[in-house]
Amino acid sequence: MTPVRTPEFVLFDLDETLYPSSNGLMNLIRDRIVEYMMVRLGWSRAEAEERRVEYVREYGVTLDGLRRLHGVDVGDYMEFVHAVPHSEYIRPNPELDRMLARLRPPKAIFTNASQSHARRVLSALGVSISHFECIFDFEAAGCCPKPDPEAYRRILRRLGASGDQCMLVEDNPRNLRTAKSVFGMSTVLVRKAGQTAGSQAGIGRAAVDRADLAIRADLAIRADLAIQADLAIQADLVIDDILRLEQVLAEATRQI
Repeated sequence: MTPVRTPEFVLFDLDETLYPSSNGLMNLIRDRIVEYMMVRLGWSRAEAEERRVEYVREYGVTLDGLRRLHGVDVGDYMEFVHAVPHSEYIRPNPELDRMLARLRPPKAIFTNASQSHARRVLSALGVSISHFECIFDFEAAGCCPKPDPEAYRRILRRLGASGDQCMLVEDNPRNLRTAKSVFGMSTVLVRKAGQTAGSQAGIGRAAVDRADLAIRADLAIRADLAIQADLAIQADLVIDDILRLEQVLAEATRQI
């Protein structure tokens, strides 16, 4: 375990960080992203899926590629792709709410999604928004998604903090790389468990079939990220469950 300084601010990613990737919500949202491109841009499913993978690799999130290259409206996109039944996929996590209440440093949500989606995720989790100084979303970042350094500069300005005062808790190694190498943040990787699409009520057989292309494409993206990211370099601490954060952080800071 790498010793880390006690952070003065803790920044939390949202999706697949505060809840497990295995619940299937992001598979549904990825399918909604593909549907958005089919409906709004008239692309076939195969073309939309190919563009989604390309834009994630090139820009960090699909929306940034769509916005830059095709003039997609941010609000329209966010409303469409996040029109999902959050509470059917996310179980309440009262222990997470209690852990966040105990963590002393000021906290913020740092997400490439929208403010409204973040609020619905927190509501489904049963986590109080009052734990957080702010929900810093895609638009607050000037439509610069992680891992674009400008997104990190903007949240640091919002908090009045320097990078070395902050810890980023995140499921994406690429986003941790920028935090650590450019801004000197302490970093915590929330490692993904194996995905079980369709395991919960609310994911029917048709939804799984529609998501099949998206899941296979995501495997390609993750393989590419695995090659790029040496976790020993990008992450000071690695946890398998967000509820482990408090204990691991206490152990790591005691070593200094």
